[in-house]
This record gives sequence, structure tokens and C-alpha cells, in this order.
Amino acid sequence: MPTKKRATRPNKKQLKKKSVAGTYTVPRGHVSLAVPPFWTLRQTNDDIEVEAPSASTSVIVTAFQRIKGYRALDAREYLQHFLETAPKDGRLKQDRGTRSRAQARYKDPDGDSWNVMFIANTSTLLLATCNTSLPPAHKEAKTGVSILESIRLK
Repeated sequence: MPTKKRATRPNKKQLKKKSVAGTYTVPRGHVSLAVPPFWTLRQTNDDIEVEAPSASTSVIVTAFQRIKGYRALDAREYLQHFLETAPKDGRLKQDRGTRSRAQARYKDPDGDSWNVMFIANTSTLLLATCNTSLPPAHKEAKTGVSILESIRLK
């Protein structure tokens, strides 16, 4: 006769292994991003927002469509225009980008850290920002940046 196994509660080590990010794909299926456990995901008509439980870090993704007849989208060009509007007394570090992906990090005068990324294909441009009031070395800030880097555009 088989013995009945008693349900056991997983320990912290087992829970930690299972706490991996899920992937959210928009209904049209052309944009996806990682969503860590316990972070809040909201999608509106205009954007997708992923927010940390502490509300100190958030990632916002907004999509723009190219109008037919206009030239192909270039992520580097849009990043440059975006950075021109940033306050001049902050600290900026811009990475070398490509036509399809360009990124910069920025610390504003108030001490907030921003990571800005533009992702483009032939018809869609994504503006993705990660804003945190925590130090860049903080686990939550690093998680926000990893969400930003997980964004995929088909």
C-alpha cells in the first residue's frame, strides 16, 4: 500500500530558486519584457510600467509607430534628441549605440538615476526608461536595469 506524502512547505532556499522573472508579451506579440516577482505590472493604451514593491524604482516603456513615407527609424538619433532636453548640470554616460538600440545613463541634480534606451525596428520605436532614487549598486536598481535590458522588439 503506497504511503500518503504530506505536503511540505518549501524552505527559503527553494523559494529563492523559484523566484525568477516571468516574461510579459504585449497582446500584439511584438514587445516582451521580464517582470520580476512581486513587481507591479500595468499596461495602459500608451505604455507599460513595471514598478518595484518599494516604489523607488520603475521601468516605463512607450511605443511609437513610424508614419508611412518617412525614413527608417534610428535609435541613436532619437536618443540624441531626448538627451538634448535633459538638464545640463547632471552627469551623463552614453553608450555607443546601433540603429536598432541606443542607451544612456543619467544622474539628475536631485540624485535620481535614469537609464534611457531606444529600441527600433523598421516600423516601431520603443522609449524605455528606468528611474530609481536608490544608488545604482542597490539590488532593486540593478533589477530595474535588468528589466530594461530584457526588452525585446520583434
